[in-house]
Amino acid sequence: MNYPLTLDMDFITYNLDDLDTPRGNRRTGDITGGFLSERKDRAIVSYFSFSLSLQYKEFAFYSNSTELPPQESYFCSTVEGPLLASFKAVFMPVAYSLVFLLGMMGNILVLVILERHRQTRSSTETFLFHLAVADLLLVFILPFAVAEGSVGWVLGTFLCKTVIGLHKINFYCSSLLLACIAVDRYLAIVHAVHAYRRRRLLSIHITCATVWLAGFLFALPEVLFAKVSQPPNNDSLPHCSFSQENEAETKAWFISRFLYHIGGFLLPMLVMAWCYVGVVHRLWQAQRRPQRQKAVRVAILVTSIFFLCWSPYHVVIFVDTLERLKAVDSSCALRSYLSVAITVCEFLGLAHCCLNPMLYTFAGVKFRSDLSRLLTKLGCAGPASLCQLFPSWRKSSLSESENATSLTTF
Repeated sequence: MNYPLTLDMDFITYNLDDLDTPRGNRRTGDITGGFLSERKDRAIVSYFSFSLSLQYKEFAFYSNSTELPPQESYFCSTVEGPLLASFKAVFMPVAYSLVFLLGMMGNILVLVILERHRQTRSSTETFLFHLAVADLLLVFILPFAVAEGSVGWVLGTFLCKTVIGLHKINFYCSSLLLACIAVDRYLAIVHAVHAYRRRRLLSIHITCATVWLAGFLFALPEVLFAKVSQPPNNDSLPHCSFSQENEAETKAWFISRFLYHIGGFLLPMLVMAWCYVGVVHRLWQAQRRPQRQKAVRVAILVTSIFFLCWSPYHVVIFVDTLERLKAVDSSCALRSYLSVAITVCEFLGLAHCCLNPMLYTFAGVKFRSDLSRLLTKLGCAGPASLCQLFPSWRKSSLSESENATSLTTF
């Protein structure tokens, strides 16, 4: 709404030649509203009348009421609540340290065991080898997550980009490798596809290289636009995040979120679900031998753990995406809840890197046997002591692996 204001002003100007005329000799001319001239020795007086129009705009919160607009319409405080601050200061260092130790030892053992059987390694075990490499890379970034939660990000932009890149590459490679395992089991069991070994190994290595390349390309927007951000007014710790300071960065952020939700989670999970439904259906019909059923069981367990660990984080991130795109009603309370939920669910997802070796140990017959022989060779423990420590490790299960096919080697 516009409010016009008209202001009429009169200007009277005097001829500079008449300024020296004594005050008593000056005569006042009649102002008739136009132009008036007296004799040459008198002042020339001009009457000007004009209108000045000022426009006023009605501001967004203008009203006749004296009530103030809600504070959250302007900004939300970035100060962390006591619950989130306590979680980052107390729980995160302890929990991440435990995940770091378990993930480091477990994935190194997986790599050593699979590397010892490199010549006889199956296609599934090759995928699991690369999965362990991805998990080990993720383990390396856990100390940085603890440091950021405690004192903020103080390690510069280069390490910021590196840590975010490793985080995203691990996630993409993990989901894509699990999808490859599902497809491999589907082809081997449902369609009985058994290619020539050398040709098959070559195709497996090419597939793994393609997965790593795809993971890097999917994570590229995060690497390019990651930076250290300092919250306004220094009311919170600096953090390493995706920069959204201009339109190009915002578009890149949207593309990154789209790839994360669709390419990194939804499509791989649909592929896994389709393949394992077909595998279970075929095994149920054919009553295949127990070794093959155990192999599929471990693969399904690995996929299920991945889904349980990462799906809460994806749900929360999806809600955060909708909130940032203004697709849902935004509020300071929602932003606060999302901040807490993202931190907790991200920990659950990162903890996934130490769970796969445990699954192989307790569900993989041949892997258990290989681990027992490795520990015995290193002088750490023998089969008898392992059976006492883990009652489920029966000698029969260890001897069973001698006759197991390559499908149960994990």
